[in-house]
This record gives sequence, structure tokens and C-alpha cells, in this order.
Amino acid sequence: MKTKTTILKNSLLALFLLLSSTAFSATYYVCNGATLSLSTPAITGIDIKWEVKQGATTVTALSATAPTTLPTTPGTYTIYTVFSQQDPNSGICPPDVIQNDFVVLPTLSFNLGNPSNATYCQANSTVNSSVITPTGATLPAGSENDLELEYTYTVNNGTTTVNGTDAGVGSIDATGKYTLSTLTPGTYTIAGTVKYKQKTGFTNQLLGSTGCPAAATSTKSVTVTPTPAKPTITISAS
Repeated sequence: MKTKTTILKNSLLALFLLLSSTAFSATYYVCNGATLSLSTPAITGIDIKWEVKQGATTVTALSATAPTTLPTTPGTYTIYTVFSQQDPNSGICPPDVIQNDFVVLPTLSFNLGNPSNATYCQANSTVNSSVITPTGATLPAGSENDLELEYTYTVNNGTTTVNGTDAGVGSIDATGKYTLSTLTPGTYTIAGTVKYKQKTGFTNQLLGSTGCPAAATSTKSVTVTPTPAKPTITISAS
């Protein structure tokens, strides 16, 4: 025989499932493995429960403890926050539900293509730079309006590592291609990093401050050769 308490709990769950399909939702992007911090103010007489679902599949059942992590499998997960009130006269008041969607981003990975010129001369007037093209990093489907990829490069000449876009060193174009344009002789090792970045003006938020960075699987080298030194010409006559 079902008790009154059991009936009330079942009614609450059924009503929650009904409301959760229509409740307003916001979308957040999170790095794979990120730690979440979810909280609500304590309200006297209000019972708060949390549930995590992926589509119709329950990931974490209704619990009084807010989730701190999401599955590491990339995809969209919905966190439902259920607010209900125990009324002394009528029992459980119908709950309000807050629904937020969290997109777990795939871990980025990418490669650096071979330099367009593995070697170029300091004094060459036509070939005086080398272009390196990144491949492999992509945005997950559906995030293109909210996110973009941001590439950074470092350049090491054997003794010093500098930002790849420092004056006189190189530049990055809008697609992430890197151009080494220094005219200082030496062998330069180029390393790259890519991360997610929230586009300006979009409300779907990328949480955290790191952007889930990933380093290129390998580095590339370019050699800038010096202008040949003028030889000493010995002239004699007999």
C-alpha cells in the first residue's frame, strides 16, 4: 500500500519531468574535466534538488547535493534545479525548475604543417619569411556562433623564447597560420598552442579562464641564413 509520502514524492517527480521539458534554459560551455561550482541561497521552507540528464537519460538522479563535475564524454548535459515547498496545510507545493545546458567541449588537438620555407636568406628580397599552417583543431558542431579558436606561438632561437608576434619576429592571421618573418640569422623552433575563445557579443558563456588549451603535437624549425660576408680580394700585378 502506498503511503501519502510516497504518493507526494511520485507526484513531485512527475511534475518535475513535465516542467523540465519546457523550462527556460541557458547554455554554458565547459572544458572537459572542469570542476563546477553551483549554489543557491538558502531559503527557509524551500527544498532544493539537483538532477543531471543527457537528453532523456538520467546521469545523476535527484539529489540535495549540487553536481561538481560532468561526464568527460563531450556532449550537451542539462542540469535541473528543482525548488519545492512543504506547505503544512496542503503538502508539497508544485516545484519551480531552472534548467541550464552545459556543453562539455572535446579536448583540442592539432598539428603544425611543415614550413613553407625551411630555410630563407636574411638578404633575399623575394623569399624572406616562412608560413606554418595548423591543422586538426575544430569547433564542435553548433558552437560556431559562440566560440572561435585562438592560436598562439612561441619562437626559440636556441637561447631565448619569445612571443611569436613580438615586433620583428612574426605574425598570426585570422585562420591561425603563423608567419615567421625575422631577418636575424639563426635557427628558430616554433611551438604552437590553441584554445577555445568566446566570441564577442554572444551570450552563451564559456566558463573558466583557460579556454581548454592544447599544445601542438610537435614543433617546427626554420633557419634564417646570414648574408654572405664580403670576401677580401687580393689584387696584384706583375
